[in-house]
Amino acid sequence: MRRAVRRTGQERMQCDGQHTGLILACVGCCCGHPDRGGPKTVPGTLKRQMRRAFREAKPDGLRLAFTDCLGPCSEANVIFLYAHGRPVWLRRINTVETFETVLSYARETAQGGPAALPPSLAPNAFAWTGGGPGPIPPIDHD
Repeated sequence: MRRAVRRTGQERMQCDGQHTGLILACVGCCCGHPDRGGPKTVPGTLKRQMRRAFREAKPDGLRLAFTDCLGPCSEANVIFLYAHGRPVWLRRINTVETFETVLSYARETAQGGPAALPPSLAPNAFAWTGGGPGPIPPIDHD
């Protein structure tokens, strides 16, 4: 299979002809593990619900992958979305309903390029370069 690299001023995600977006969901040290400081979700339940929601949505152009710790643990559950060269960090994605909102936004972005973040997800977005205590200020809702 031939791979193409898209570029418009900055390095773009490698496309395999099928995927233009990637959702990385943290299931590392804290995310999804209330016994280790994450939000109070039954261990493994949120991951199964996310996988089911993704399958049922059948999002063209997107791929869902689960990964070890993305950080910051203070903001678990963390999602990293990368579509059309645009990185988006989202924190406290603690319910399948919030994940479905992320999925809807990701699908829209993957199909038509960068889109405005929905107001319901705006408080969950943060900038992250790794290391340190996490984004400030933390949000209060789950």
